[in-house]
Amino acid sequence: MRALRWTASAAIAGALFLITLEMGLRLLPQAIPLSVLLRFDPDLRSAIAARRDLARYADTIPVARDDGGPPDPMWLYRPGSTVRSADGEDGIVPAVRADAMGFCNTDTDAYRAAHFDVFAVGDSFTWCTPVEPQDAWPARLQTLTGLSAYNAGAPARGLHEYVQILERFGLAKTPDFVVLAVYEGNDLRDAYRFHAWRADAGREDREPVCAFSSARICRILADLDASWLCRHSYACNLATGGARQLAEKARKREIDFRYDVSFPDGVVLAFNSANGDQDELEFARWLVAGQLGPELFDDALRKLVALGEAHGFVPVVVYIPSSATSYAGMSRFEDPAIERTLERYSEILREYFAAQAAELGYAYVDTTPALKAANARLPAARGLYFRTNVHLTPAGHAIVAEEVARRIEALRHSSRG
Repeated sequence: MRALRWTASAAIAGALFLITLEMGLRLLPQAIPLSVLLRFDPDLRSAIAARRDLARYADTIPVARDDGGPPDPMWLYRPGSTVRSADGEDGIVPAVRADAMGFCNTDTDAYRAAHFDVFAVGDSFTWCTPVEPQDAWPARLQTLTGLSAYNAGAPARGLHEYVQILERFGLAKTPDFVVLAVYEGNDLRDAYRFHAWRADAGREDREPVCAFSSARICRILADLDASWLCRHSYACNLATGGARQLAEKARKREIDFRYDVSFPDGVVLAFNSANGDQDELEFARWLVAGQLGPELFDDALRKLVALGEAHGFVPVVVYIPSSATSYAGMSRFEDPAIERTLERYSEILREYFAAQAAELGYAYVDTTPALKAANARLPAARGLYFRTNVHLTPAGHAIVAEEVARRIEALRHSSRG
């Protein structure tokens, strides 16, 4: 009888705790960690994201692709939608408005033009993340050169997606130059995912990935996800999502990708405090170890050059280094081996794109030397990368624009000569 009363008391206490937790999460959804929110039921996640002014799939539209790659990366922001930043660092623009095509340009109706001298493609380092549209490097390029330029950058993409966006949106505008911006940090990852998907023929029957070694636990979590409770309860999703996150961390030791940067004026700032972009280091290690190679980019580059020959534009490939590379020699990681790995990773990629330029015939701009030289002289207040999301500041975009402008002006001069 005593055991029965204890069990009943425990059940009541547990129920009260869950009800209290549920009410608390609904009153203050900001308390849910973003890493766990990503694992919530899609409908609940979208509703919470709306309350927290976060980007949602509902704010995007799918873009069909025809190259056999994974469908997930092919989306654009909805025309005219407001894209907000979750980072609160000084200088970060909290929100920008997408243009009439879902891209980021100073004129929301810019795409109506019949022709652009320059059509720019890339990822979040080309899109205005998190700066005003006029501060992104394609807009600055237009100001520097007087050439009309359209920014078709789209976050979370890779080279294969850039070429798809060019085909879908750029060729009709008969550009004279197509500038494809390679981002050192994660474009290799995106190319790997493209080839992995295509090699698997886009199978729809893949087994869901489970972080637990126990098949029974995986089934229990899957059943919970499908239950009425987890389709409606914040607390249930917090529990299952948190459990999965803890299991993944237990299986794979978290990489400490945080680092400090010492600026010329003596100021030391902490970068990547949220410890994001860990897959950048993972792929860097694999590349340096020879487990994969930069030839994953080959087909995208060949297609870019072939499109240039067929449609009469000059392909220009621009290399933008990650903040870790740009601050090399000024930064300090807890693990010195990380810096050595990233240095070799950058060397391999930059040598590859330079060699491919000579072989395939595209123009190549490596912005790494210019960014590193500027970092060596600029004070912390004029940094080229934001500390939190490690994206380019307006000053960083300006240097990229200057390097691209110099190359395009040289190409125009040689064509006139």
